[in-house]
Amino acid sequence: MIPADRLIMKGIYAVVTVLTAVFTGCGPRYGSLTITTYPVTGTVLVDGEPCGDAPVSLTRLKTGIHEIAFSAYSDQYESPRTRKITVSSGETTTVSGFYRNRFLSGVYPDGFSPADSLRVFGTPERRHKDGTIFDYIDGGGLVYLDHGLRETTHLVLSDNGGTIITVDIFDMGTPENARAAFENESICPPDYISCPIGAPCKAYHYEPDFLMYFHTSEFLVYLNTSNDELRTALEGYAASIAEIITSKE
Repeated sequence: MIPADRLIMKGIYAVVTVLTAVFTGCGPRYGSLTITTYPVTGTVLVDGEPCGDAPVSLTRLKTGIHEIAFSAYSDQYESPRTRKITVSSGETTTVSGFYRNRFLSGVYPDGFSPADSLRVFGTPERRHKDGTIFDYIDGGGLVYLDHGLRETTHLVLSDNGGTIITVDIFDMGTPENARAAFENESICPPDYISCPIGAPCKAYHYEPDFLMYFHTSEFLVYLNTSNDELRTALEGYAASIAEIITSKE
């Protein structure tokens, strides 16, 4: 016969063994997931459930395979592809989603390429990673905000000789807002040069710079080159951007 005290000890050991299995081996395990987006702040979905605007941090996510998706942002951006990732116990998995700019990706004048990454500036109410319009053009941003500015996309191109082309796309929210901004003389002075590019356009020559504004859909677009000999190339580039924007309507 086994003594009672030994039976009690064996019973306690069995209970502890079962509980250990439940809490360590058989129960759910968790890891962490951090999701960012660039250059704009996109909305993230995990396994079909909206998790808010990036960056998103989930600190208690069950281990295993999860589906990461990104909501549409605007006509200007192509959403990142949906992907499946594996979350491991006790580890942090990081996912980054790139919103490709449909208007400014890969369509550049001959000899030019991006001199820096594309930057996006928000409004005081909705600040982006690069800041607000005031971080870009200081107080000059007020007139754009007065016409409903939502955000500004900024790209700088350069060639091997150091010539610069600047492109700004102002998302004004509606075609009416874009047209009103285009007609505001604080933005587009009245002494402009005609520039037939397939969209309403105003050009200006301030030697050695040549610059232009045009609007189509809800966008007001600004282009500038530091070399006025590139006027024809800049007009051609503006026409290609206008055509891409119009095709998305």
